[in-house]
Amino acid sequence: MAYDQRPGTMPLGFKRSNDFAALIDFSTSLVGYTATSSLTSLVTGSVVTAMTTTIVDAAAGQINVSLTDTQTAALAAGTYGWQLDWTAPGDIQRTVLSGTVEVYP
Repeated sequence: MAYDQRPGTMPLGFKRSNDFAALIDFSTSLVGYTATSSLTSLVTGSVVTAMTTTIVDAAAGQINVSLTDTQTAALAAGTYGWQLDWTAPGDIQRTVLSGTVEVYP
């Protein structure tokens, strides 16, 4: 039996200088989890900016990722990567979502 542990993919997009937020519903309990997310350079893989990551409703499995208008204004228009990582109880760390981000002028 095969077991695939690769992260799911989710493309994002927003206009520079606008606030951005996305509510992600995993529909599974995230009680006891922590989460982080970031935008990354597709060229170097380095973190360009951390995203605010909030577990909105742990029991329902809802996480919000966001950037302020000041953060998006600091980004050049173009394509970036992003990823959402969580740490489950027992210190089990996983990248659960990743994808590309289009930043529009």
